[in-house]
Amino acid sequence: MSNHLHPDARAAGAPDYAATDAGAEPATDASRGPLRAFSKAYRKARDWHCSPGRAWIVGLRFALTGDSGRFRSHGGWMVSRIYTPR
Repeated sequence: MSNHLHPDARAAGAPDYAATDAGAEPATDASRGPLRAFSKAYRKARDWHCSPGRAWIVGLRFALTGDSGRFRSHGGWMVSRIYTPR
């Protein structure tokens, strides 16, 4: 379905790149390597004032699954989540 503000690209005859790159993985931190994904999530959790132990668990969960799950951050005042958008 399309409207005049957001026309559908497939209806306009644009090439469908998803069909040609069916086996390609998106270039996310989780697909570049687990160490890089762990490092990114650990650093972000520490920047959000999580304890080192909690940040380590968040980094491990993000490196293994691409989603950290919800965790307390910002000194316990917020609930945050780090994930790879799909």
